[in-house]
Amino acid sequence: MYKLYYSPGSAAMAAQAMINEIGAHLGSTLAEFILVDDEKNEQKSPEYMKLNPHGRVPTLIYDDGKVMYESAAICQFLTERHPEARLAPAVGHADRGLYLQWMAYLTNTPQEASMHWWHAENYIDGKAEQAKMKAKAEERLAKMWTFLDGVIATKGPYLCGANFYACDYFLVMLIRWTRSMPRPGHTYPRLNGLVKTVMARPAYAKMLKDQGIIQPV
Repeated sequence: MYKLYYSPGSAAMAAQAMINEIGAHLGSTLAEFILVDDEKNEQKSPEYMKLNPHGRVPTLIYDDGKVMYESAAICQFLTERHPEARLAPAVGHADRGLYLQWMAYLTNTPQEASMHWWHAENYIDGKAEQAKMKAKAEERLAKMWTFLDGVIATKGPYLCGANFYACDYFLVMLIRWTRSMPRPGHTYPRLNGLVKTVMARPAYAKMLKDQGIIQPV
């Protein structure tokens, strides 16, 4: 039994969808999902900061009290604990290298740029400079989405080719984060197809419903 602390629409989306999918595969309820209300700044409460000193979600509790955080790490951890769900290629599988590449790329590149857009105040002071940072983040993300759209066009339908993995959940989560930008990620044709395919997976659809959020297509 896991406990996953989340806020709606946060970096917990991918992990929560994965837990839903693993639980469905096992035929059991796998986790308790605990809401951290970011509108009330609960992620900065003393109680929560004892779990995650960075004051962010998600945080995963497992094995009677062990704690870990960082979304990509949690996703990878879940794939290794539940290989039967096939949400990551096994060591030695032909897709393994690409899968690890995409997980690192997504968290280090488009996720970072998205954070510059959503939380420019964490990186630079002054509204004018923050506006410039947001504009640069939009420019950078446009190049990334163009690149990823081309990857799926030539090698898809998923990031690693024919097989669906956790990196596809992670990508679609990040695409949702761009919904308020001038050109959201879901407006790129192949990325749009991936979003629709992932949203059709019951585990992801349940996550959206349980979090009370909508994903544009």
